[in-house]
Amino acid sequence: MQRTRTIFFVMLFGFILVGVAPAAAQAATPISVGQNVQGELSQQQPRIEFDLTINTPQVVIIQALGLTPGLAPAFSVLTPSGIVVGTNANPDDANLIASTVNLTETGVYAILVERASADFGQFVLTVQPAAPATPPIPINLGQVVTDAVDTQTALRSYGFAASPTEVIVVNVQASPGSLTGPNVTLSDAASNETLANSSARLLGVSYRLPPGSELYQVLISSSGAAVQESFTLCVGTEGGSAPCPAAVTAFAPPAATLAPAEPTPTGFIPINIDPNAACQVASASGAVIKVRSEPNTNSSVIGRLNPNTTAFVIGRLPDGSWYNVNLNGLIGWIATSVVIAGGQCGSLPVVAPTSQATALPPQTTTTATATPMTTGTPAVTATGTLGLIITPNINLTLAIVPTLNYSLPPNYGSTALTSGFVPDPSTVGITAGGPVNVSYLGGGCSGFATSAPDFSVNYTSGAFPMLRFYFVGNGDTTMVINAPNGSFYCVDDSFGTLNPTIDFNTPSSGRYDIWIGSYAQGAFVSGTLYVTESTGNHP
Repeated sequence: MQRTRTIFFVMLFGFILVGVAPAAAQAATPISVGQNVQGELSQQQPRIEFDLTINTPQVVIIQALGLTPGLAPAFSVLTPSGIVVGTNANPDDANLIASTVNLTETGVYAILVERASADFGQFVLTVQPAAPATPPIPINLGQVVTDAVDTQTALRSYGFAASPTEVIVVNVQASPGSLTGPNVTLSDAASNETLANSSARLLGVSYRLPPGSELYQVLISSSGAAVQESFTLCVGTEGGSAPCPAAVTAFAPPAATLAPAEPTPTGFIPINIDPNAACQVASASGAVIKVRSEPNTNSSVIGRLNPNTTAFVIGRLPDGSWYNVNLNGLIGWIATSVVIAGGQCGSLPVVAPTSQATALPPQTTTTATATPMTTGTPAVTATGTLGLIITPNINLTLAIVPTLNYSLPPNYGSTALTSGFVPDPSTVGITAGGPVNVSYLGGGCSGFATSAPDFSVNYTSGAFPMLRFYFVGNGDTTMVINAPNGSFYCVDDSFGTLNPTIDFNTPSSGRYDIWIGSYAQGAFVSGTLYVTESTGNHP
């Protein structure tokens, strides 16, 4: 009987092992630069591995956002050969952390995400391209350098040559009183091979290099802490001709400092968002980010988030792939993969997408003709169908649909022109189209545009009697202009083409807000807006 129990126990233990084997052999989740992937930390899976394939050396920003309230994520980055090149231990238990990591090797990197606090939950991991690393600042043997890194100035790079006859010692220390230090990476400058790396948990590190002719690089990067991380670096000989001061090698305050010249910044550095502010997003790469009416890439573009500006986050999708944002009063959606988030983003509400905001009932309007001008308004000559609307004909049933809003920042910027400006015409590239059905204005206005103006012109009138706006694109477009007198002017085709033109005779000084619409809903037309004072310029 005892033998039977033993056999049963062995069989049961075997079944338990089989049952837990898949969890222990959890496959790594692939992630690529420019992508965001959601994960969930649990008691069964307290650490999740992501595989990042790098084909060319580059600098990236790795960001982890805790979606579950209370979750404080942390991560580390390992090279294809298993050397740690970046860590963010999240000592402040923040829900959003980010670190800049220099990936000098090619191959598959491992990003390990775990908890910095006791809570489990869901998170989103994002990898974005960062500004390219600046050329290393050359330093001499025995020279002492003091500098600092933070989340905005995330990288410092220094280069030096080996001594042909003496051992070289590289010393890096955090400032006295620091609780964490920056990440330190030592690499071969010629081959980009990572030779050593130290964690931000260490307040000082020392490396010894043999005599030779090699060129080396020391990369010091922010650990992602909310405070500035000051450090002291010295590269010197081990005794002999150019040793580091004893105070530096003992990891004590240096006896003397010599600050290097600031490197010239290259590339785009994302805007720094106050961690104590409301949750906001900004462009991660410097590109103009499209704000869409719905959380998918097939929906209409209703606005644009320009570089070095932010939009407030008011919610997110359940899977964390899209943010619901408020951009100067314009409510829309931005993909999380193209932005960096900052501020208090730990308890964002989950928002379900609404139906397409641009689904409008057919509008019945009267075709506009050359309407007599009201006293005090400029005489307007239209080369096509033109409507002048003193008071927009807004139906109460349209209050829930998007409208034109000249108080929003223009999608493609603005310019100031004075009569007689050169070059003439003044031009700007614009993509027409959007969710707003401008027919709500009445007066024969037609087309679909964004809520924000596409462009604004601050014009100072003078000797020239006419100011013309026209657009030339690769499709059928319309134009709406809000003139300095507050009136809207609309036009469709002109000069026998599908391109719109609006002329202002005896133009007033002031701001002209221009919207370029696509004639068909859901269409987007690329082209050029022209501003001219010459009647010879037209589509």
